Amino acid sequence: MEELTKEIIAMVERDLRKYPDWILRIETMGLGITSKAFKDYKTYDFKSLVESNVEYDEETKRKIIAIEGVYDRRLNDRRKKLIDLRYFQDEPRWEVMKELGIKNKNEYYRIRNFAILSFARVLGYLKNE
Repeated sequence: MEELTKEIIAMVERDLRKYPDWILRIETMGLGITSKAFKDYKTYDFKSLVESNVEYDEETKRKIIAIEGVYDRRLNDRRKKLIDLRYFQDEPRWEVMKELGIKNKNEYYRIRNFAILSFARVLGYLKNE
């Protein structure tokens, strides 16, 4: 089994917390953006805001599809509820534990880590082996 590091957990949690906003961003695409050129001095790459925005939106869409796929196909109801409450609704851990009837942190983290591992694989933070 792949190792779930603190860094990987943090990356997945960041994506899960951004997911509700990403959905709104994608739904409101095309409502306008300014077009100014800027220079990336590290790579000496000239890009317009439109080009950068398109790249960001494509990455966002890929992550949305990955998150929805894992949520719909890989998680049982308890794991879905944990992800929904903790990351999509930003509830504190103790509230999630109370809602799910979880008595100790070890059980909470066991449930969470299984879900995070599934997301990490599909988002590309871990290799499937």
